[in-house]
Amino acid sequence: MGRPPIPLLLSLVALALAGCGGGGGGGGGASSTSGSTPTTAAKSGGAVTVSMKNIAFNPASITAKVGQKVTWTNDDSVPHNVIARSGATFASATFGPGGSFSFTPKKAGTINYVCTIHPGMVGKIVVVK
Repeated sequence: MGRPPIPLLLSLVALALAGCGGGGGGGGGASSTSGSTPTTAAKSGGAVTVSMKNIAFNPASITAKVGQKVTWTNDDSVPHNVIARSGATFASATFGPGGSFSFTPKKAGTINYVCTIHPGMVGKIVVVK
C-alpha cells in the first residue's frame, strides 16, 4: 500500500491536537498542524485551512498556491478577524466561534496578516505558483 494522502494526514494531526488543546469551545473541524514550519496543501490544489484557537493562528505560517483558497475557522471561544497587513488586501468582519473567512491569493509572494482584536496574533501565507 502507498503513502496516505496529505489531507488525511493533516486531519489525523488536527484530531490529535484537538485532544490536547486548552479551554475554549468551537469545533469548526479545520485541519491544522503545530509549529512554525510552513504547511503546504495537497498537490491537488485543495483548500488550505487555518484554525484560530487559543488566541493564535494554527499553523502560523502556511504555503498555498496561486488560486488556492485559504480558509480561517474560529475554533476559539472568543471572536476574531483576519486582516492583511502586507502582500494582499483583505479584511474579514469580526466572526465568532464556528465562523470562518476565506481568501484566494491571485499572485505569488508573502502575505502577512493579523487579528486586530488580539495583539500578537499574527500569521503568514507564502504563495507559490
